Amino acid sequence: MAIDYSEERAVLKSLVTIQEVDDLQEWLIAHPQGEIDLGECEHMHTAALQTLTSARRMISAWPSDTSFRGWIEPLLVKQEAQ
Repeated sequence: MAIDYSEERAVLKSLVTIQEVDDLQEWLIAHPQGEIDLGECEHMHTAALQTLTSARRMISAWPSDTSFRGWIEPLLVKQEAQ
């Protein structure tokens, strides 16, 4: 599984596929204050990105891959400010 869940945060790892999106959505609903850790994430399906964008959650760690981070950070950082 590419996502590890705890009460406080979801840690997205490696490649997050569309198969993980339903579980991610359920976790986001059940944990309205939960943070997202993208530190180990290398790529994610656009459905996962859309789910995170709509959830408007705090990102506790960004991907180490600067190219990937540059692609997703503008979409998610605005959510932190709102």
